[in-house]
Amino acid sequence: MHKTLPVLIGLSTISLYSYGQHHTDSLRKQRLREVIVLDKKKTMKADSMSSTLRLEGRLLETPQNITSVTSELVREQGGLEIKDIARNASGVKMGYNSSVFDASTTVMVRGFGAITYVNGMPQRSTMGALIDDAAMIDRVDFIKGPAGFLLSSGEPGGSINITTKTPGPQRIRQIEAAGGSFGFLRVAADVGGAVQPKGFSYRINAAYQQQQSFQDFIKTRKYIASPVIQYNFSPGTWLLAEYNLIRMTADGGSSVTQTGTEADVLQHRIGNNYAGDPNLPQSYTMSQSVRLMFSHRFNSRWKMTIQSKYTATPSAAWSLLSDNYSPVNFDSTNITRRMSQYSYVNGRVAAAQAYINGTFHTGRSVSHQLVAGIDYNYSKDDFSVAYGQYKFVFDRNQPQYGLPKDSVQALGKPRLIVRENNWWSAFVYNTTRVHQNWLFNYGGRFTFNMPVTTNAKTPLRNETAFSPRLGITRLLGENTSVYAVYDQSFIPQAGADFAGNNFKPLRGNSFEVGAKREWFQRKLITTLAGYHIIKNNLLVSDLQHPGFSRQIGQATSTGVEADIIGRLSDRFTVSANYAYTYAITSKDSRPENEGTRLAFTPEQMINTWVQYAIPVTAQARLSISAGQSTVTRTATYTPDVYLKGYTKLDAGVAWDAGRWYIRVIADNLTNKRYFSSGDILIGSIHEGVKSYYYIEGAPLSFKAFAGIRL
Repeated sequence: MHKTLPVLIGLSTISLYSYGQHHTDSLRKQRLREVIVLDKKKTMKADSMSSTLRLEGRLLETPQNITSVTSELVREQGGLEIKDIARNASGVKMGYNSSVFDASTTVMVRGFGAITYVNGMPQRSTMGALIDDAAMIDRVDFIKGPAGFLLSSGEPGGSINITTKTPGPQRIRQIEAAGGSFGFLRVAADVGGAVQPKGFSYRINAAYQQQQSFQDFIKTRKYIASPVIQYNFSPGTWLLAEYNLIRMTADGGSSVTQTGTEADVLQHRIGNNYAGDPNLPQSYTMSQSVRLMFSHRFNSRWKMTIQSKYTATPSAAWSLLSDNYSPVNFDSTNITRRMSQYSYVNGRVAAAQAYINGTFHTGRSVSHQLVAGIDYNYSKDDFSVAYGQYKFVFDRNQPQYGLPKDSVQALGKPRLIVRENNWWSAFVYNTTRVHQNWLFNYGGRFTFNMPVTTNAKTPLRNETAFSPRLGITRLLGENTSVYAVYDQSFIPQAGADFAGNNFKPLRGNSFEVGAKREWFQRKLITTLAGYHIIKNNLLVSDLQHPGFSRQIGQATSTGVEADIIGRLSDRFTVSANYAYTYAITSKDSRPENEGTRLAFTPEQMINTWVQYAIPVTAQARLSISAGQSTVTRTATYTPDVYLKGYTKLDAGVAWDAGRWYIRVIADNLTNKRYFSSGDILIGSIHEGVKSYYYIEGAPLSFKAFAGIRL
């Protein structure tokens, strides 16, 4: 970091000086002034629903807690993945993720696992990997509660929708370089042409990133490419083609899980990585997707959207574990026998959608906003895991690394799992406005699920469901609303338990009430919400049969949330939220589990991020930022046993001169050691002993970004 930051600053200074010497004509000066003005107008909050969410209208009027995070706010915070962006929404927490890869598939919302969509379509199958990157992200919507209007497979806890970068109304030329702690290096470019009333436009985002982990041996590389082409037949009719590629590799191992007992967790040297070795084969994960989208506006009131997408998410991971098939653990003499583990997943998803949006009136004081359509989704997973044929003695007191490569790669017979599923659905949702102040959002979705193949021993069967939705919003003036919404969800669940019984579809019911208000000329929005969710046929890990899941009867989640996001003034930006979540197993075939908290769910979470900008010249400003994340006790699979909470402090400073900028972000200022996620089990390794399986949070680190807007 000490070497990287001066280099970045020097390169930026040289580039700016050279540019100024060779481009002094009046046209360039005019463009410079335009960029500066536009930058000052950027908002840190979204005013309306994302077009990829299908529903239209102001977020204030939508009867649901939806937090929209813009790319401007992500850039301000130095965010690079969903795990960084999640701090801006209440009740959102990264779950237990043992992989070194981003794996935003582990996001938890209101106590339940969340599904991630990209442009309103599913990005992954049941087991496929999911990685993301800010280079492709234009906006992220955290949708609390079911979202039947988005897709039939909406989780009752919530969903995440990523809107990717596509051509916009203005030309874009931006290059950014970054460096930081643990060998962090990154370069990214965003180049695009303005959308024309008729003709072609484009946008290309690309990035390369490499970083060493604070844990020994691990080094990751990430490659991102996202070209988009759009052709406008007319201002209201256009065709878009998009390709997204993210590939991430890891040397030295892929697992970041650590184990320990009550006495030794977080006490060892933070860089210890017993699950890694410099001679492990390279691991990788990749996401490739192709999207075609056609939009046609019939007139000022009606438009049609058709889009389709195919996504492939292969991944191959190498790591080491002890020969008792648990993450590396030691006996009383600090000895273990390690062996290799290789897992491969190939997930594929195909999706197609067609829907119309329209507005019409049925009286002088009654208007309607309608969305109706159909969609089809297909997914298939091939999963295999194999274990090494050789065991290697390892002494924690005298660690020796450098395993023989040929022996590490000698594997036993793999265990195979295949899951294939497809379903289609039809939906109609309408928002009726009465006398301007009352809005009724109602409708539903009919889903027909047709499982194809699974490892289950029992016969497959088709499933159908109708999922209704009813929401009411009362406007109290132009900037305040109160709302209530009842929503249902239906999620087909492919696969089977250890006994070979097919999993029943997940069915959820959610009731939510809340209030929203926009402040300071709509620059800032606050939301207060309370909810109660019932989730039937929930899947949990089968601790008696590792690698399998089992289906419990019912889980409930009850909580309150508060969100603040936007600008208090042109100088003061704030993003803050609070969540209290009480998520429990309410019904189970094992009565002793009833009333226990759902694993990986914190009781309370508090996040803040504030930035104050100080104008220095007419074009430049200095910004100072500070943030905080607090997580109280997090439930585990052992009843009434919790992971210790933590508070982490962050800060930043930035200089933005309109055409160029430098930003430095510091994470974990107090260098606190904490559990990022994890679990606690009793007797899983040693009889009667409490064993921790945990992911440790990163220590104090810095990132510096330098960018230029051409």
